[in-house]
Amino acid sequence: MSIPKEPRQLMINLMYLVLTAMLALNVSAEVLNAFLSMDKSIGNSSRIISDSNTQLFLAIEQQAEAYSQFEPIEKKAKEVLILVKEFHDYIEKLRFDLIEASGGLDENNEPVRKERKEPTTRLFVNEGRGNELKGKIINVRKRLLELVAGGNEKALLEKILPLEIEPIPEKSDKNDWAQFTFQQMPVAAVLPILSKFQNDAKIAESAILNYFYTKVQGEKVVFDQYAAVISSDKSYVIKGEPLSSEIFLSAFSTTADNVKIKVDGEEIDVLNGKALFNIRPNKIGTHSFIAEVSLTNPITNEVKNYTKRFIYEVGERSVTASADKMNVFYLGVDNPFSVSAAGVASKDVNVSSNDVRMDKIRHGKFNVKPMRTGIAKITISGGGLQPTIFEYRVKKIPDPVIRLGRKGQTLMEPNEIKAFKGLVALLENFDFEARCNIVGFEITRLPKKGDALVIKNQGGRFKSDAKKMLGKASFGDTFFFDQILVKCPGDQVTRKLNGLSIKIQ
Repeated sequence: MSIPKEPRQLMINLMYLVLTAMLALNVSAEVLNAFLSMDKSIGNSSRIISDSNTQLFLAIEQQAEAYSQFEPIEKKAKEVLILVKEFHDYIEKLRFDLIEASGGLDENNEPVRKERKEPTTRLFVNEGRGNELKGKIINVRKRLLELVAGGNEKALLEKILPLEIEPIPEKSDKNDWAQFTFQQMPVAAVLPILSKFQNDAKIAESAILNYFYTKVQGEKVVFDQYAAVISSDKSYVIKGEPLSSEIFLSAFSTTADNVKIKVDGEEIDVLNGKALFNIRPNKIGTHSFIAEVSLTNPITNEVKNYTKRFIYEVGERSVTASADKMNVFYLGVDNPFSVSAAGVASKDVNVSSNDVRMDKIRHGKFNVKPMRTGIAKITISGGGLQPTIFEYRVKKIPDPVIRLGRKGQTLMEPNEIKAFKGLVALLENFDFEARCNIVGFEITRLPKKGDALVIKNQGGRFKSDAKKMLGKASFGDTFFFDQILVKCPGDQVTRKLNGLSIKIQ
């Protein structure tokens, strides 16, 4: 069994231990940034492992499709993927809630108040989400190991699975795991801890999938009974094309000469313990045939018969195409796109367009990059298909929402508004990875007493004049952020967005 031992992963674990040991100190901005850098590195590692695990599962799935005895292993492999995804999503929600509680993200997609300790203590200690996380870790580890058979292999997996709760040091004054791990910890330090648990889950997923893969790659199995097996390259064929199937007696030696095979009562030649059966369907619809395997006991001459019905469907070529996220393409981002054609190998399908750029990821999977708004036409052909045109709408990325502080916040204290570094343009409820940049805006300060003052600011971050104006914030003031110009991916010109106002109280 192959267990991942990448140097990159070992280095991440070492960094995690070193940085965790520094949490008791009053950390500087450089150390906080180091924590965030580590968080990104762990996230990148998790994505690499996740891609590898996907390919591993596809290999298991392929074996199960070819050999039905491996279907129970495929089912367990799916349970592993589901368990790890649910756990990963749960921690992702914890990360989101922690970032929101600390003031959200800035224009660099980093926590605005990464040095804050109050949100971590409140969420993970006072509100009990730390111990809830501990329970999740223990439960996921237990359920993953339950999917593995007993014996030495399970004992080995129990030792190497990284997803576990480390004991509290004896010299610690904390008796509770949540307090020891999260109490008075800066936001920037907690994020890589959460990412580490996500990464541990992905490594555990990889270890167990590797274990299952060895089971479908030729583990020796002793069968106590026989069964007729039909292995076909496909159960859905195109009218006029051949259907080839191998019919053989499971767990029987290829050198045996005491096997007879019939299909619908007609005997066919047996070579190396199996027979090659060919038909050429010419009618559309569902059809079947019955395979009968006769085994003669070489000692007693007793004959046993084993039968199996094989059902297959005959159809005609057709093609489907879909934008993976919605029936719309957006300018400036990669739009996932899938193509599948019944009866045609993915490698033989041709996809072309004069309206969009098609970047092929693998067979049947593309990233679409539109060139202009309007209607995009994509033509699919090849493999005997008649050229088929699919039309999709192309839109600009929707307008972002301008935020200063927490979502929808309109009331602030003087010191609170002084702490912000600029406005942020957020693409809420948008399914694609994209970021809009603020080109500039106007700030108006309307003091409780006195005349209004207006200044212009270039970019999303507050420049010196804006900082001076905000630094004078006092009770009763109102600040207006207007004439906000934004440019999103794919935009040729800037957009003008609605402003917002903040009341100082």
